[in-house]
Amino acid sequence: MRKPMAERFDRPLLVITLLLSLMGVVMLYSAAHNEAVQGVPRSLLQVGWLAIGWVVLYCVAVVPTRVLHALSIPFYFIIIALLIAVLATDAVKGSSRWLRLGPFGLQPSELAKVAVILVLARYLDGQRRSTNRLLLLLPPCLFVGLPIALIIKQPDLGTSLVFGALLIGMLYWNGISVLELLLILSPIANVLINVLSGFNWLIWTGFMLSLFLILYLSRTPLLASLIVLLGHVGVGITTEPLWNSLHDYQRQRVETFVNPYEDALGAGYQIIQSKIAIGSGGLFGKGLLKGTQTQLSFLPEQHTDFIFSVVGEELGFVGAIVVLGLFFLLVTRGIRIASEVKGRYHSLIAAGCVSVFAFHVIVNVGMTTGLFPVVGVPLPFLSYGGSSLLTNMTLVGLLLNVWRRRHEY
Repeated sequence: MRKPMAERFDRPLLVITLLLSLMGVVMLYSAAHNEAVQGVPRSLLQVGWLAIGWVVLYCVAVVPTRVLHALSIPFYFIIIALLIAVLATDAVKGSSRWLRLGPFGLQPSELAKVAVILVLARYLDGQRRSTNRLLLLLPPCLFVGLPIALIIKQPDLGTSLVFGALLIGMLYWNGISVLELLLILSPIANVLINVLSGFNWLIWTGFMLSLFLILYLSRTPLLASLIVLLGHVGVGITTEPLWNSLHDYQRQRVETFVNPYEDALGAGYQIIQSKIAIGSGGLFGKGLLKGTQTQLSFLPEQHTDFIFSVVGEELGFVGAIVVLGLFFLLVTRGIRIASEVKGRYHSLIAAGCVSVFAFHVIVNVGMTTGLFPVVGVPLPFLSYGGSSLLTNMTLVGLLLNVWRRRHEY
């Protein structure tokens, strides 16, 4: 006897998604009820995208995973082609991120998250433990590196960082050791040390000596150690030219993160206003449509990247905790699904979806509270944007799909 529809899907995950998406519509109405796109209110547009999103969620949740497996590589290269096509479009606000389809815009970098998850899951599922770990890690890095390079070219630094987190999450779930994980992350530390020290070669040399000591004490094979060290030398040499090639606003974001009050009316304005909005909300907030920072438009990008600031101001500490609690339940539910499924391919897909959600929430909330630089990462389900919302619903659909097939190998 066929199970009822409600029993064929993970109901806790559906409820969490429903609550987050409804919260998104409410907060978007408060943040942008006076704004319209071609005469249509933003909040109404988001409702339309949300309706389409639920259809997408259902379709993704029921499609056989063998179809996802077969289409993963063609889908990946289609997305790469779209990312290349985006670079030929006219820039909007200094960047080329959308393909225009009449009144609608498609952001291929959002769909690329799904494509990379599927192709990485397919590759890692087909691999087993190997003595040559470097060669095993090379293809995943290439799969992720290509879209990162194209997205940085747009330029969109925030979205490109998501793919790094996705790669780390899926490799860790696949059994990569902590040492290997640290070595993969170490180039980021290399870049940060270079930039934050003002490209001081003595500090950088100390970092390299520390890295050499870690490799020696961990008894990393000589060839692997040489490759890692030479790679870091390359990173160290190229960091300053790459830093100088960034747009002024991108360098300002990092510098503003270190000291936002140095240019309080310029580069530091967003972070300062965001902190004021969240701090002024108090315990229970000022109420919907009553936030002064929000309603008087002191807070830039309040309907997109800084929507969490609107939550903090109008719903207060309690509202912010409710939103964060829902995201915590979403991530932990995803981890539980990844842990309980029997199929390795299914488990890797779930791990990829969780990595994307966790990264977005941590970075966006950290960004709006001043803990991280402003990098333009939206808050899932709450920030305005059709492509972002459809991608989030697709990721939930993949988690539901995996859960439905949790007993399959």
